[in-house]
Amino acid sequence: MIGLKGLWISFGDNEVLKGLDLNIEEGETVVVIGQSGCGKSVLLKTIVGLISPDEGEVIIDNISLKNISRRELYEIRKKIGMVFQSSALFDSLSVWENIGLGFIEHFRMPRKEIMRITREKLMLVGLPDVEDKYPAELSGGMKKRVGIARAIAMDPDFVLYDEPTAGLDPIIADRINNLIIELQKKLKITTIAVTHDIISAYKIADRIAMLYDGKIIFDGTPEEVQSTDNPYVQQFIAGEGEGPISGGI
Repeated sequence: MIGLKGLWISFGDNEVLKGLDLNIEEGETVVVIGQSGCGKSVLLKTIVGLISPDEGEVIIDNISLKNISRRELYEIRKKIGMVFQSSALFDSLSVWENIGLGFIEHFRMPRKEIMRITREKLMLVGLPDVEDKYPAELSGGMKKRVGIARAIAMDPDFVLYDEPTAGLDPIIADRINNLIIELQKKLKITTIAVTHDIISAYKIADRIAMLYDGKIIFDGTPEEVQSTDNPYVQQFIAGEGEGPISGGI
């Protein structure tokens, strides 16, 4: 599991997280929703140890990231796959090199074995026979799938998605949602996604948590989100410009 306890993070005078608490249980899919700029991506970076909280702690598989060594942090990161909003593929590398980058950088593994793993992961995301292509030759949806293949290349226990459907048309976005669900079931992974796409959240989530003003102000099932009388959640899911959170938009 992942436990986030009392996280406070500031950048100068800008307080982004203000005592945030959230637990993610093994095998579930938790989606964190919230306005653009509310700190969702900061939250993901904190989970993987790219940002250290000013106060509070992140606990992964009963190990606190507080005061651990760099080597211990690297070992924990091996359990985590990250899918970036823009896919973050290296244009100068082929698809197989992008997916196998972790093996290339950190392990003395034969190219043949890296290629085998690459093809296996590409099959899982529905992209056979593209390993020799370059990112410029791929559509936006294909790039997203390659990003997902890279995230699962080292068989992680956790996969984090940063705005997985951003920039995609509704049909491709739905295919990505279906892929997230399929991989969670096939690979038995714990999934955390951050998004402002409420349709995506409804589809993939076991639980939805809303981040507002640096804290989780609501945490419940998709059905509970749709029936809640919380005015902040209601305004967000309705997409209305006027309401209790309009000042932050």
